[in-house]
Amino acid sequence: MRRRTTTLACLAVVLLSAGPAVADIGGDTAQEGIKTSLTNAGLDRATKGLDITTGSAEKRTFEYTSVYACPTNVPGDNTADVPCTGAIQGCAGNTPAQGQGPLVRLYRRELDASGSPMGGWTSIGTTCFPDLVPGKPVLGLGQILAAFHNTPWAKPTAHIQPEGNVTLVTLATYFEVNWPTAGFQPGEIDTVTLLGTPVRIRPTIQGYTYVFGDGTSFGPTPSAGGAYPDGDITHAYPKAGIYSTHIDITYGGEFSIAGGAWLPIPDSVTVAGSLQPLTVKTANARLVTR
Repeated sequence: MRRRTTTLACLAVVLLSAGPAVADIGGDTAQEGIKTSLTNAGLDRATKGLDITTGSAEKRTFEYTSVYACPTNVPGDNTADVPCTGAIQGCAGNTPAQGQGPLVRLYRRELDASGSPMGGWTSIGTTCFPDLVPGKPVLGLGQILAAFHNTPWAKPTAHIQPEGNVTLVTLATYFEVNWPTAGFQPGEIDTVTLLGTPVRIRPTIQGYTYVFGDGTSFGPTPSAGGAYPDGDITHAYPKAGIYSTHIDITYGGEFSIAGGAWLPIPDSVTVAGSLQPLTVKTANARLVTR
């Protein structure tokens, strides 16, 4: 994820001070991201062509690049734009104010007057604010979470037995998850483009909640129920009536950037299922002559 900012006519660079070639700028972990070494102020100074430490304008010219903070990721590598579990966990538990990551490592190298590199890349720190690194913002977890929440979710319906959505008082009534064709259900993949990068989002199941319409419910549970006689989600209604039943689902998810490995999404979404009316009748016994 090579990023540059421009202060010269033909070169995407940032002007920084003539300070040391290696910088480790201490961050405020309480406010600017856990397990990081670059403050927001330092990132802002780099973007503006100022010295990271002092904020003063200097004459040296630096080129910036950043990679997801994974053990084998280095500038120029074909996996630099692909995050790993460690980069996600590096900012796990952070609030938006602390930076939700993924954790990225920022590099710089000095350029000569012609814009040619004078040496190799030097790591200057890490941050949980990938959108604040110098140059074009790096794809961060905030954009991925927004895309996750905007997924067109599949809304399950209830398949109820006895068939016909009619049952009897005190009779064990079986419930089973039934999926519509619309929306993305668990295991299906929704692909979006974020900052020009393809991102795949794959819903997972965290649990179902069966709402029986009589003031009772069951769940969340991983069970999708089943048909008679093997289904494990049943309910007996004590009174006759018409009840609005539905099955709600709590989705988790996984994401993959640019064809990389699937990584867990640290969030969930609960979606209400479609209403299914169920008529409960009273069975009256009577004697008949033959």
